[in-house]
Amino acid sequence: VTHSMDLRSMTQSLVTLAEDNMAFFSGQGPGETARRLSGVFAGIREQALGLEPALGRLLSVAHLFDLDAETPANGYRSLVHTARCCLAHLLHKSRYVASNRRSIFFRTSHNLAELEAYLAALTQLRALAYYAQRLLAINRPGKLFFEGDEGVTADFLREYVTLHKGCFYGRCLGFQFTPAIRPFLQTISIGLVSFGEHYKRNETGLSVTASSLFTSGR
Repeated sequence: VTHSMDLRSMTQSLVTLAEDNMAFFSGQGPGETARRLSGVFAGIREQALGLEPALGRLLSVAHLFDLDAETPANGYRSLVHTARCCLAHLLHKSRYVASNRRSIFFRTSHNLAELEAYLAALTQLRALAYYAQRLLAINRPGKLFFEGDEGVTADFLREYVTLHKGCFYGRCLGFQFTPAIRPFLQTISIGLVSFGEHYKRNETGLSVTASSLFTSGR
């Protein structure tokens, strides 16, 4: 019950923040980045609301499939735990966006890419939760593995192949370097970010270069 309450509270907080961020970016004009940010928070809201009851149902029966009372572990618990971690990270990220979205130091493209990546993972976790519920409905009570019509097994395998698995492999977020070159890398990073932000505003190549040079001091 405690885990279920925590899950419900987390989902409600995430939905509230997603709606707030969605409303903010919807009012930021017709730009592509603002539109995508509004869309990604709309997607987070939709997936979180759809996933929470499914996870609650899985959690309510997960104990039936534990090895024993001292070993609370099985595939259903792993799925719920993974989904909760994804929701927790999106909650953290949504709070960060809500607090920093007006700052000139807010890295729009970076945050958008991370949010879209986690939304893709959340969407597939919701699909996995749906399949897990179907297994619970088809399997005999208390049985972890499917025993029955091979046609049903084939159907599950065909549907599993359609799942997008790339979102679970992560993205390259950084690399190691010696502290001596930190100032040099920071200069390049700030210049590239500034250039990218101006480029997306459909400026000409010359004005983009000039603007990025003049504003890179920030």
